[in-house]
Amino acid sequence: MKEDIDALGVRIERLLGIMKRLTDENARLQAQLSESERTNEQMRERMDDARSRVEAALARLPVTGRTTTAESA
Repeated sequence: MKEDIDALGVRIERLLGIMKRLTDENARLQAQLSESERTNEQMRERMDDARSRVEAALARLPVTGRTTTAESA
């Protein structure tokens, strides 16, 4: 009976160790996810800004002298 209790104690200690490790890993992964989401949002903002600048630059290009695909055929 004592051996069973000791074995159970060992298994409980092992389980507690695994739970601690998983809890720590979960916290680390949540922090990484938050950082990745912030980075993605910053990249989206930069892409939107770049898109706006390209569109503004294209709008300033002269229209004369351009041919469309239908006109050149």
